[in-house]
Amino acid sequence: MELSRIPVLILAGGRGTRLSAVTEVPKPLIPVAGRPFVTYLLADLHQQGFRRIFLLTGYRADDFEQALRHPTSAAFPACLGELDIRFLVEATPLGTGGALRQALPHVATQALVMNGDSYCEMDYLGLFTRLKAQSAALCLTAVCVEDVRDYGCLSLGEGDRLEGFEEKPASGRGWINAGIYGMTRRFLEHAIPPGPSSLEREILPDWITKEATPVRRASGFFRDIGTPERLQQAEVEFPPPNLLWLE
Repeated sequence: MELSRIPVLILAGGRGTRLSAVTEVPKPLIPVAGRPFVTYLLADLHQQGFRRIFLLTGYRADDFEQALRHPTSAAFPACLGELDIRFLVEATPLGTGGALRQALPHVATQALVMNGDSYCEMDYLGLFTRLKAQSAALCLTAVCVEDVRDYGCLSLGEGDRLEGFEEKPASGRGWINAGIYGMTRRFLEHAIPPGPSSLEREILPDWITKEATPVRRASGFFRDIGTPERLQQAEVEFPPPNLLWLE
């Protein structure tokens, strides 16, 4: 499987209301350890062989092109100039589901979909291998965290099949949605209707009642920057171990 042929759809259109008290910058562009956060995602994608990147933007969309159009700058490693980065801008807010539906013309058979405000160290090839082996339309990545309260946790069944989402779980260690998916064109066409929708709150809960959905467990480093506290943590954790070459 050639990952260079698989498009990557990075969800980057949200407002980031929980961070609005500390910054107006779109979450994927917030500087973390001296670099826009999204560049850590791009570096990992490049390292594993992806080349076609689509940023699905909305809020302050112009900021993304301004920040990422200089691939030789100190904050943007030169190797990322090998990536074909394009911007798909929402004319009106579409939510995560609607943004993906808008990207459908750029997906021939399958795509990697990921949130632009979180990082998970994982093997992307393994994700697509499991997607194919299960003949599934969707494969979701799960990661284990020490406290699931802020995230909601996953209910996993036999053979690591996704059975449900627990939105307000008790505190403690558990498996959560890492926000990284292997998706087929069939899923994008049939699971996501035209117009605004939420992938997490509407599309996924409905889909798993209709079709078996496999989960790929990731055991590497995970961090999201969705709150001021987690953003502050990221400042001392980045770059993650597998991207120390960025320093």
